[in-house]
Amino acid sequence: MVTLAEIKTDLPDWPDDVVDQWLLNLANQEGMCWPPPVPFAGHRWEYIIVKPISWWKKVNWSQEQRDCSFDNLSLNSRKIMNAMFLALVQGVDNGYGGDNSQARFQSCLKFLAVNGRFPRPPVTMPIETGLSVLDGNHRVYSLTFLLSTPDAELKKLGVERPSALQSVWVASHQDGETLED
Repeated sequence: MVTLAEIKTDLPDWPDDVVDQWLLNLANQEGMCWPPPVPFAGHRWEYIIVKPISWWKKVNWSQEQRDCSFDNLSLNSRKIMNAMFLALVQGVDNGYGGDNSQARFQSCLKFLAVNGRFPRPPVTMPIETGLSVLDGNHRVYSLTFLLSTPDAELKKLGVERPSALQSVWVASHQDGETLED
């Protein structure tokens, strides 16, 4: 079993919360490992972190207020939000509604409706096309869902519309590099 301390050996300056919510659970899934293989050679890590750990060692993190509305997300994150809408609202079987996805969506939705903020700041990186969600798609989708819900429906439910401005973890590479969309 991979521990937080093992991952922090490779990424010592990363906030525990970023490691815990983004990398730790993944590292402990079947077929995964830590550290990710170099080269990736088609390993699942390649599609999650995209760049080798040596690149990520140069990433700094800050917790910031960012506009997380749909139009401010990266192209890929917007595609994911659209796919989540199809799966979680329309019931389309597209791979985004499996496992406990509906329960996670409902939990995030309720938390946002009551508290007006994310239960935990999502992990993000600004890229050329917008804010890329690295971890926290259900949280961000719940926000975009509430932001697009008609006022009359929110009033009927007794829910205030949350602000698009939310606290998120923001990655910035020391050399100014970003991930591609």
